[in-house]
Amino acid sequence: MLRKIVFLSAILASFVLLAGSLGCGSLPQGGGSGSAASSSQAVPELTKEIIEERINDAGISEVPPESGTGEPISWRFDDDEPKEIVVVDQQMDGSKATLILDIKTQSAPRSSNLRVLSGQIRTDWRLETGWVLRRWEIVETENISMKYRDLPKVPSPSPVR
Repeated sequence: MLRKIVFLSAILASFVLLAGSLGCGSLPQGGGSGSAASSSQAVPELTKEIIEERINDAGISEVPPESGTGEPISWRFDDDEPKEIVVVDQQMDGSKATLILDIKTQSAPRSSNLRVLSGQIRTDWRLETGWVLRRWEIVETENISMKYRDLPKVPSPSPVR
């Protein structure tokens, strides 16, 4: 029993010392604002690399055909498909952003329905903050002018006899 009390007392004392030391740090040099503190709160840049990575698995609905005849489709961007992305407009507001993207893409090479898509979409982004990570995520997409075109099916080679 005495061992448990000593052990719990040691843990409690360690906790109190740790908690007390967190509040007793000195201010960083260079005035009270602290460049180290402010840089950790700075909003990370929304770079082309981040946009190209995060667009994967985002989707858009109601994509009409180029021809004007046929049914609209929904499209989910995939890692395997080639994409050309140009940022047309970017509006940042703290931890939120709205980007207009001009995208040209097509189905992955082994897809059953081969299609080409091109046009503009609006993407709304939010800076997600976790315990350690802060990363931009797409929270909404809207089709502005993206359209699709079906590509002709390539006949599969007949087996050699």
